[in-house]
Amino acid sequence: MDVAMVTSGFEKPPWIFKGSAVYQIHSVRVDSVRPFIPKEFKVVQNFGYTMGGFFLANYEESPFGAFDELVIIAAIVKPDRSSRAWAAKVLVNSDEARDHGRKVFGLPSQVANFITYNSGTRCMLKQKSKVISPQSKAEGLFNINGLGFSKLPKNYKDTQIREIKEQGATNSWNLNIKTKAPNLELNRFNINPRIKLSLTSLSGLTEYNPHLLEYTCQIETRVRVIGTSKISEQFAPSNEECEFSKHQNSSADMKNLMIETLENSKPLIAVEFNSMKMTVDSPTMVSKC
Repeated sequence: MDVAMVTSGFEKPPWIFKGSAVYQIHSVRVDSVRPFIPKEFKVVQNFGYTMGGFFLANYEESPFGAFDELVIIAAIVKPDRSSRAWAAKVLVNSDEARDHGRKVFGLPSQVANFITYNSGTRCMLKQKSKVISPQSKAEGLFNINGLGFSKLPKNYKDTQIREIKEQGATNSWNLNIKTKAPNLELNRFNINPRIKLSLTSLSGLTEYNPHLLEYTCQIETRVRVIGTSKISEQFAPSNEECEFSKHQNSSADMKNLMIETLENSKPLIAVEFNSMKMTVDSPTMVSKC
């Protein structure tokens, strides 16, 4: 059933995002992520494992300007007759994107710092869509090549993410995602085909929206298989351009979610989306069984 969503202060749907992303699928133990999934949901599983992972995107164009996003997918769930992904956490470095995710989609969106760097190079801090230490578009979070042929960088990007607690706290926790080079065995001549796909997820059941919602991302992109990213708590050495404010923090629940969904799980496959155009319409309400 379609529902009229409150979009006051935001552009009218559909919302269009352009940029690049990495989508990585993990085999996750159901018992480890069950605390992050609504109790009434049935988890789609096989021998005690479900499908989780992350979607890490760098949007160069969006209704809120340029920003980065990390979506933590805890599991595939079945609240009714259909199965969809459950996004347990969303981190963005844009206040506007956070507010839109909360108010329109009922997502548990939170503001975070995103740092990207190459091995042997200085890091870049991006906080709330403000970039410190300028970087050209060609050296963005992920290189976009509209011709369909991609260069093989000597060192692929590392991304480090730190959540900013709104109430202010200390003892922050860091997530490091080390993205590897393309899998040459599965990318002959390194040509990226352009494809269309739909990714459907559930949201809501939060303090921002108590209803269970469903939304679909229609994606047009060039795609290639890459090596699975290494997930860890490791953090790069601090320097003048990489220091954080003392008020940043991540809760124990956030840390456990990251560890169980990403670090302690088994990555199965990772794909890179280049020259990506993602179209998202208003979510619809889902009736729970």
